[in-house]
Amino acid sequence: MSPIRPLTSDLRPLASSPGPPTSDPCAACRLIIDEPVAGSWNMSVDEALLEAAIGGGPATLRLYQWSEPTLSLGYFQRYDDRRSHAASRDSAVVRRSSGGGAILHDRELTYSLTLPAGHRLARNAAALYSVVHRLFLQVLTLRLATASAGWRLQIVPARQAAAGGSRRPADAEPFLCFQRRSPGDVLLVPAAGTSATPLGRNQSHAWKIVGSAQRRRGGAILQHGSVLLERSPAAPELPGYSDLADEAISFAALAEEFTTRFSAELAVDVAATSLPDTVCDAARQIEREKYANQAWTTRR
Repeated sequence: MSPIRPLTSDLRPLASSPGPPTSDPCAACRLIIDEPVAGSWNMSVDEALLEAAIGGGPATLRLYQWSEPTLSLGYFQRYDDRRSHAASRDSAVVRRSSGGGAILHDRELTYSLTLPAGHRLARNAAALYSVVHRLFLQVLTLRLATASAGWRLQIVPARQAAAGGSRRPADAEPFLCFQRRSPGDVLLVPAAGTSATPLGRNQSHAWKIVGSAQRRRGGAILQHGSVLLERSPAAPELPGYSDLADEAISFAALAEEFTTRFSAELAVDVAATSLPDTVCDAARQIEREKYANQAWTTRR
């Protein structure tokens, strides 16, 4: 994948910005776009960025992919439960630091957003979830308007989440996150007048496209999530946006469109940069001790 080009004419590396660095944690955000790598490294980098934010580091938006189909278990899920999902039994597996259901990461855009304690959105976890998902909905809605009249995008409101299973006991939840419903999730649902059954009568005709999870520590917050782009052979029951809307969308295109809207809507200066050496060093240690360690993965 070639590096994404600058998103707006006024973006500049943080290190070369004129004048002293801003003291406002809401004024700027690093942008890191990574090549596809192993799941243990992806999870380690996200945690290292959270640690940096705890130490007062800047807000960081990271967009990334996976080098092979990888099942990430939610923090509280039992490892043995992965056997219930036959299609992913041969896939690599990691355990996230965040909760929720298992995610089969393959043909998707994965993002993480880490914010220091002083950031306005770090103080309101529900607002952070809503803001990011609404931005993805806006980007995909613009594409959907010219791609397919048979579908529309919808945010799951709190009153409908129970119908998708979010209030059931944990052991009664579907194994896969994208078969669950939580307030704020982004769904593709049949447009009015189509032959598909509307949301609420048959959940099998409403497809979750965007889902996220959070981890808070020391006042800082990590939110990471996935946008399903295409169906994966390791999770064939989950279609992606391109499968339903019949419009191909690449990681690079969605990354650029989302980052442009993120910068404009949140009024932040998004500056593309590489992962700092200090974060890389921290991620290597985290990977050794945790995400590449079988004891961590099978701990439950």
